[in-house]
Amino acid sequence: MTGSDRPRFIRLKHSPDSRPAIAAVAPNMGRALLGHIPHALARARRYVHAHVANRADAEDIVQESLARTLRRAGETGIGETGIARPDHYAISIARNLMADHARHAAMAGECVMDEALPCGAPLPDQHLQHRQRLALFTATLEAMPPLRREVFRRRRLEGQSREEIAQALGLQPEAGKKHISRAMAQLARPL
Repeated sequence: MTGSDRPRFIRLKHSPDSRPAIAAVAPNMGRALLGHIPHALARARRYVHAHVANRADAEDIVQESLARTLRRAGETGIGETGIARPDHYAISIARNLMADHARHAAMAGECVMDEALPCGAPLPDQHLQHRQRLALFTATLEAMPPLRREVFRRRRLEGQSREEIAQALGLQPEAGKKHISRAMAQLARPL
């Protein structure tokens, strides 16, 4: 987001002076909620700043998550009938806002998430290596004698017992065990 289209938020500091500004955001809140705000603000701020590199964007996310938490708490209250833990609620909103922010930044070609965060996707070379191993596995499996391949498939891929396989294919249980052992050895050689 550029500076001109970025929404502006009220900057809330962790101080007693912030209570009037907070009350202006969610006017129908009770005193119970005002006691939770400094803790929720501090926890959300620490969490977001640990995950977002740009300080201004991080503050915008913190403020938006707190504003949404306040709105929701104003509607439902705090406790058994409303938000049980305002700090947890604010962090879950912040997490969703960070994901939205990262998605929008990715479309714009920006990088907003901290590079220290691990990515769950495999690297391109790992992906290539996995595809090559899968092709080798498939080729080795196809090169097996049909009976060995069928016994292996039923035991390792379908989870059937040796007795079930032997009965279904008309084999002795020990013969099925030999087919499985030989199939495993044959698959281990090229891998």
